[in-house]
Amino acid sequence: MLLLGALLLAAPATPCTTVLIGRALTADGSVIHAHNEDMGNDAVGRLWAAAPATHGPNSRVRVPYVEIEQPADTFGYWASGNAPGAEGLGTKIGGPYDSILVGINDQGVSMSCNWAHSREENLEGVGIRRFALRQILLERATSARHGVELLGELIDTHGQADWGGLIYHLADSREAWVVETTTHHWVARRVRDDEVWVTANRFRIGTEYDLASKGLVEHAIEQGWQGRDEPFSFAGAYGRPEKMDQPYDTRREHRVETLLAALGEEIEPADLVPILRDRYEGTTHYTPPQPGPVWREDLDSQPDVSRTLSTNLAQSTFIAHMREIAPDAIGPVMWFGFATPSYAGYTPLYPRAGSSPRELYQASPTEGTDATWTYFRRLQRLVDPDYDARYPAVRSAWDSEHSDGFEAAVQIETRVRGLLQQGRTQEAESELGELTRQRSSRDLERVRQLLTELGDEVD
Repeated sequence: MLLLGALLLAAPATPCTTVLIGRALTADGSVIHAHNEDMGNDAVGRLWAAAPATHGPNSRVRVPYVEIEQPADTFGYWASGNAPGAEGLGTKIGGPYDSILVGINDQGVSMSCNWAHSREENLEGVGIRRFALRQILLERATSARHGVELLGELIDTHGQADWGGLIYHLADSREAWVVETTTHHWVARRVRDDEVWVTANRFRIGTEYDLASKGLVEHAIEQGWQGRDEPFSFAGAYGRPEKMDQPYDTRREHRVETLLAALGEEIEPADLVPILRDRYEGTTHYTPPQPGPVWREDLDSQPDVSRTLSTNLAQSTFIAHMREIAPDAIGPVMWFGFATPSYAGYTPLYPRAGSSPRELYQASPTEGTDATWTYFRRLQRLVDPDYDARYPAVRSAWDSEHSDGFEAAVQIETRVRGLLQQGRTQEAESELGELTRQRSSRDLERVRQLLTELGDEVD
């Protein structure tokens, strides 16, 4: 047990970035949930749609590493994760309940997760693995608040296996939540309507929180992490002190906050695209793509290198636009991009609008396939070594595609509203599914074209 904890603490943690924006700051009163999923430059990604399911009475399901009750019905969802058989940060990926990283369900709940560093011991194979917790949230959460309660109950009952420091983010059309967790404890904070919350890879919840596990303060005092007469701070007590205030995290957080503050109170989903692909352009911290991964530990020997928002570690990127509008079928939408955000085309995914187009699948753990994810990774690896010379043209091409995509969604959604008002639900959902197919096909066509223009021999 202690050996595993030491190994995990020495290993690089997934350096994801999450942005949550309250509805008082957005142009249409929606909640925005954006995320870069940085799983490592050897990881291979995929995207899929899961259908709702009905289960028999007294059903139970085995998840790593416990057996739990299965509800009568589970929700459908879009999810992205590691390809079967692939490895992410040395973790072999299996089947169901062992692969999901991010997603959005048909109840309009979006989910992402960041690693952090906890003082609490990491336990191998004891409790529920993080991948399973994510899938359970997508299958069962009816709202962001319900997801928080569900996550807390699972950790209270079973514990969290393998990695104790994790930060979950849940959003719906009314609110967003941050849940900072350890092996056996957790604390949750609702993002205020007039607030931007940025998560890098450190605990940030201090003295102000809304929900928490029982015995949270008492356990910290018993461990000597918290003074008995001091105001309780979750980050101060449960976070590893040497990881709580490093530029690796704070610089990213401040950069996002600064860029969003310049936009005022009219933030739109499209505004998050240049932020997610940011490399501190126009500042002394500007850092072009590096030949290898940039982990927290690497920066000690590279003082001129910054950990950027866009990185070659990225497996996927998304912007979830969580709208409280009627009809519900078009309220939530997740704009999803493959691999590194600097090169991503964002495809709109509507959680109630059908199955996944074939080109969105990544069936193989290797990159030698024709799935869309593979081409985006190839584009990144082709441009990165000569970034300053080659990237401006690539960025311009994707700027045009993104603009067309957001505009096409507005037009289709207007038509879909009319269909739903007429009671033509099936036809309306088919229209949304067709938009996803068209945009995913367009993204695939565009990335192949860019590869050809840059001299890559595309099959």
